[in-house]
Amino acid sequence: MTRTKRYVMTVNKENLLDRSALDCLRRMVKTLNKHIDRKYYVKCHGRFGKKNPNLNNYRNKPGGRVNWSECRLDDAVRWDVYIYER
Repeated sequence: MTRTKRYVMTVNKENLLDRSALDCLRRMVKTLNKHIDRKYYVKCHGRFGKKNPNLNNYRNKPGGRVNWSECRLDDAVRWDVYIYER
């Protein structure tokens, strides 16, 4: 699978080390935005993962298909982190 150039990392939301790395990245982007003309922001996108108990909430009624693109961060097992330009 190829990723976009905006992809930075994947964060396991239960891992405190990963969460602190995400906080550090957000602080770095905030500091960078103070010193350059272009502005950037950090966006997290949720991923379901295997055996996620919240997966049934996202199943469509006919056929039991899952809308994989819409996973709230609270329901996700992992987060994909991206940096976008405003």
